[in-house]
Amino acid sequence: MDNIIFIDNISFKYGERQIYKDFSLKVDKGDFLSIIGPNGSGKSTLIRILLGLYVATGKITVCGLEMNGKNVREIMKKVGVVLENPDDQFVAETVMHDIAFSLENLRVPAKEIRSKVFEVAKYLGIEDILDKEPHSISGGQKQLVALACALVTDPEILILDEAFSMIDIDTRDKIYDILKDLNVNKNITIINVTHDEEDLLHGNKILILNEGQIVKYGLNKEVLSDEKAFTKYNLKLPFMVDLSTKLKYYGLVDDIILDMDEMVDLLWK
Repeated sequence: MDNIIFIDNISFKYGERQIYKDFSLKVDKGDFLSIIGPNGSGKSTLIRILLGLYVATGKITVCGLEMNGKNVREIMKKVGVVLENPDDQFVAETVMHDIAFSLENLRVPAKEIRSKVFEVAKYLGIEDILDKEPHSISGGQKQLVALACALVTDPEILILDEAFSMIDIDTRDKIYDILKDLNVNKNITIINVTHDEEDLLHGNKILILNEGQIVKYGLNKEVLSDEKAFTKYNLKLPFMVDLSTKLKYYGLVDDIILDMDEMVDLLWK
């Protein structure tokens, strides 16, 4: 499988603090990678390095382009980003114009822009707020608008940095269904930085970071089966995994179960 992101022995200091030293990571095209770790583990710093906002020593390749001053603009055309505070991403007077902004910068024809904006707004269920001012809508709606802004350019990579902290649980589940659809059917590579252990159930790979080092990296079940890796760094397991681990101890299940319906079916047999 092709590496859509290749990080080779990077090092980065923030002031006098060494955040990363000789850090390497490969992300395959089509991965849905969840990144978790304690505060100060370097999660958001890694995202800023990937976005070219921080400059690290070493080599980084994104979508086949080496990350440098010459290529960073071209790389950013292939990457959609949603940050924790959506207000930082808004630049226009209405939701519609905010979603259209990046397309206008790419000189997409006006008729096509309108079509794309309405398409992504309908996809996310926010078509009824297109004429509103971004700062007048709820926090959850703002995060959905920020996601629309990221998706409207059809990115190859979608980076989410604590992107859904303001969204209620029901809407959050719907958004993850959308993200899985984008990942599977449009082959968009997704990197999701989160502090919520329940988010780890939605991707196919998990990276646990601590103080700029990889604690564990691999397929979901492989990482979630390593209870010690979570407890050592005061990280919680998702509810279903924690339940499975306890039931496995008593011999009631053979393996961790990630799906609630599957668990209910098994226990009622």
